[in-house]
Amino acid sequence: MRVLAVGAHPDDLEILCGGTLARYVEEGHEVVMCHATKGNRGSFEYSSEEIARIRDEEARRAAEIAGAQHVSLELSDGEVNAADPAHRRLVVDLVRDAQPDVIITHSPGDYMVDHNEVSRLVFDASFLSSLPLLETGKPAHPVVAPLYFMETVTGLGFSPTEFVDVTRTIETKVRMLQAHESQLRWLREHDGVDIVENMRTATAHRGFQCGVRHAEGFAACLTWLRGTTKRLLP
Repeated sequence: MRVLAVGAHPDDLEILCGGTLARYVEEGHEVVMCHATKGNRGSFEYSSEEIARIRDEEARRAAEIAGAQHVSLELSDGEVNAADPAHRRLVVDLVRDAQPDVIITHSPGDYMVDHNEVSRLVFDASFLSSLPLLETGKPAHPVVAPLYFMETVTGLGFSPTEFVDVTRTIETKVRMLQAHESQLRWLREHDGVDIVENMRTATAHRGFQCGVRHAEGFAACLTWLRGTTKRLLP
């Protein structure tokens, strides 16, 4: 199976579904980890160009730890726009390149604009990618792929409908997140949080809800053409 995961910033997938992506790889599936933006607006230490280069290197290391392929759409932080035809076309081509059997992205209504715009972009573009007369130079994806929303950063406003047991991949998830050294510093300095500790707490909470030590929660997108009787999460 081919899995496409799309986050707004270079560390979002690691925080919200890294354990699940690691499980997919362990079980022999192909995983593409894409971040829409360069992470170029979050630093007290570096210029925008410097932090973008650093964060791309960190994202590549994190994907290598998971055994996944790394992709970036190279947009700027705070400028993702689901209504922009150029941005939609970027994600259409991403889907056409990845040819996914399942897609994971942000939940609508998260805490910041890039997350919400990416959620809408992926929803829209994953449908548009199947239209043969929407010509981008790449062949249309033959299906409208099932879509799962990963939870919000704190779980607020999100009710999972499915869980993935990530107990055996939690330390891989930690290593993936720790690869984002510059972002860990930024989150401590800008928001006063230890995101690794917060992530452990969040996965333990979801694990408590479903009877395991650590879990990640998801909600299936159940619009027409997205539903399936198959279990697509690990």
